[in-house]
Amino acid sequence: MKRKKIAALLLAIVCTAGMIAGCGEAEGEKAPEQAELSSEEPITLTFLRAGTDEATQKAYEELIAAYEKEHPNITIEYQQVNFGTDLETKLNTLYAGGSAPDLVRAPISTIALRASMGQYAALDEFIEGWPEKDNYMENAYEIGSYQGKQYGLPIVIDAQVFFYRKDYFEEAGLDPDSPPETWEELLEYAEKLTVWEGNDVVRAGFAFPISGEHQTLIPFARQNGSLVVDEENNKPTFNDDKTIETLEYLAKYGEKNLVIPYIRNKDQNPFLLGNAAMTYAGVGNYTALKADGVEWIDQLGFSCGVGREKISTFGGAQIMFISEESKHKEEAWKFMEYLFADESVGKLIEETGATAVKLSLSEKYIETYPEIGPAFLETLSHTQGMPKVEWAPAFEEAIKLAFEEAMYGKKDAKTALDDAYNQLLSEIE
Repeated sequence: MKRKKIAALLLAIVCTAGMIAGCGEAEGEKAPEQAELSSEEPITLTFLRAGTDEATQKAYEELIAAYEKEHPNITIEYQQVNFGTDLETKLNTLYAGGSAPDLVRAPISTIALRASMGQYAALDEFIEGWPEKDNYMENAYEIGSYQGKQYGLPIVIDAQVFFYRKDYFEEAGLDPDSPPETWEELLEYAEKLTVWEGNDVVRAGFAFPISGEHQTLIPFARQNGSLVVDEENNKPTFNDDKTIETLEYLAKYGEKNLVIPYIRNKDQNPFLLGNAAMTYAGVGNYTALKADGVEWIDQLGFSCGVGREKISTFGGAQIMFISEESKHKEEAWKFMEYLFADESVGKLIEETGATAVKLSLSEKYIETYPEIGPAFLETLSHTQGMPKVEWAPAFEEAIKLAFEEAMYGKKDAKTALDDAYNQLLSEIE
C-alpha cells in the first residue's frame, strides 16, 4: 500500500509555486505565497520531553530546527526533564500554574492520572483524519489509549530484549545458539555461567538490579500468570500466590550468589561492562556498545527471553501527548504529524535506536540493526509496560520496596509483598 508523504508533498508544492511566482519580479518584491506566509500569526509551541540522553536531545533539536525552517511562523520551545519524580514534579507545577506545555513526550505511567484529571487531550478526531493511521503499529494504539479514548501516540516502544554472550556459553559447555527458554533453564545456565574468585562474583550468570528495580519482578510475575494489577477493577493484585512464587524464584539468584548487586539508574549493568553472561536490555544499550567499539560485540546473541505460562518482557513507551489546555491544538497536531513522518521516525531509528512504529519502516529497522532487529520486533509482541492506573507511580515504588527487601533477605517474599500491598492500599484509599 502506497503511503503519501503529505507534509513533504505540500512543502514541495509551496516551494515550487513560490519559485514560479517569483520569476521576472523586481528584486525585493514578494511573491503572493511568500506574502501570505509572512502574514500568518506567529505561534509558539512548548514541548516537554521526558529523558535527558544526548543522542535523543540532538535528534529532536535538529528535527525542530528543520520544522521551524519549513514553518517560519512557528517557534517550538524545547525542554527536557529526568524521568520519575522530576517529571511528575515538573508536570504538576506546569499544570497547576496554568502554563501546561502544548506537547508532552512522557511514559505510559502518566496516562491514567493525567487523562483522568483532564490534562491530556483526546486525539481521536485528529487520528481519524490522519493519512498514516493505517501505517501505524496496531499494538502501539493500545499503549496510548485509556478508557476507550486515544490520548497519545507512542513514538518509542522500548522492549527489553534478552541479551547473552555466545563466547561465555561455549566456555561453559552450552550451545551458543540455544538461549534459555524457561525459568528452570535460566537458573541452570546462570549457575554454569557464574564465575567466582573466592566468594566474590566476578562474572554474573544473569544480571539484573536488586535495588531501585521494578522492571524484573513485574514481567517475571506476568510470565508466571499474575496480573500484578487488575486494571479493569482498578486494584493491585501483586500479593497473590503467583507473584510470591516469582519473588521467591528471583531471590534464589541472590541466595546462590549468582549476581553482581547494582542499582538501576545509578550503576552500570555488569553485562554492559562484560561482567555478566545474560541480561535483559534495550536496543539503546546495544547501539551504545557498538558506538563504544567493544571487542565482543560480535559475540552477542538475542532472543525474546524466558517464559513460564507465557513469555513476557517489560517495555517502556515514550508517548506524544497534547495538553488539553493548549490554545494551539491544531498546530501541535501538525507538529506531531511531522514527528511521525517516515523521514522523522527514520532519523530517530538511525540515531537513537528508536522503534519502527511505522509499518513501512520495519524493513528499514532490520536493515539498520540486522543483529538485534529481528529479535526486537518479535519481542514487541510479548511486551507489556506499566499498568495504566492513576496510582501507577505509587505502585512502582511499592514493587521496588518489596523486591529490594526480599533480595537483601530483610523479609521473605510473602511478607515483603503483603507489606507493600497494604501500604499501597492505604495510599490509594
